[in-house]
Amino acid sequence: MPEDKKGLSWFRLILLQVIVGCLFIGICAYSFRVPVDVVQIVPQQQDRLERISGVPMRVDITYPGLGTISIEDPKELLKLKSSFSGLLSAGKLREQKQTPRLLLTGRMTYLDQEDTPFQVETSAFQFGEETVNSLDVSAGIRKLQSTLIDKILSAAMISSAVENGGNEVFTLEAGELTVLSQAEREELAAQITAATRIIDFSHFTDLQQPPDAHFVIQLEGGEQAKKHWIHLDRYNSAYIVVYDLLDETNQRAYFKLNDASY
Repeated sequence: MPEDKKGLSWFRLILLQVIVGCLFIGICAYSFRVPVDVVQIVPQQQDRLERISGVPMRVDITYPGLGTISIEDPKELLKLKSSFSGLLSAGKLREQKQTPRLLLTGRMTYLDQEDTPFQVETSAFQFGEETVNSLDVSAGIRKLQSTLIDKILSAAMISSAVENGGNEVFTLEAGELTVLSQAEREELAAQITAATRIIDFSHFTDLQQPPDAHFVIQLEGGEQAKKHWIHLDRYNSAYIVVYDLLDETNQRAYFKLNDASY
């Protein structure tokens, strides 16, 4: 065989192997579709849920003028986490110009990620940098705020507010405020401390009558033009009802005094 034909045969063989190799690589690449430098966009809803996907260890809630409480019960933490997640996944952000009357602030502490601050008002919920305030979650936000307020308005928290020297405590009668003496404040604080929280108050007919005494706690830190008051209605020296007029959810805490009987 001549040299030129022999060289040409080897060249054709090598060229054929290259072509077959390229075809094989192309077929494999198409079959397995291995992504290279693919940018994936995470949906906003999924991103919101990932922010609350950790394991909560504690939730701290601050009520303006009253103080801070901590929730560490695992069942309650899971309920709060579920509530937060539901609001973030279903709600949207819309323009809001109103200043909140009562703003609760807090922080969720996790076992496996950084703590996340949150805020709850009557019509808006903020978790980290995410805020929702649309109408489709307004009822859920009010329910969450009411639940947190119910946790805060405990006998210990209210009696502490009465004892706090930075707060003013009055009796309100015939439209006139009268400052309580130190002895009267101590007596009222002791009554509240020993009181028992009531959940089912539907059968108490006393609450249908006007209270026999009305007390007002003016919390420190409130603006002069917007004073923050906690109200206490006492009925027949047997029950005390605590509420805040800034609370648009109209949440009330009911207590039975220690020396009262059904």
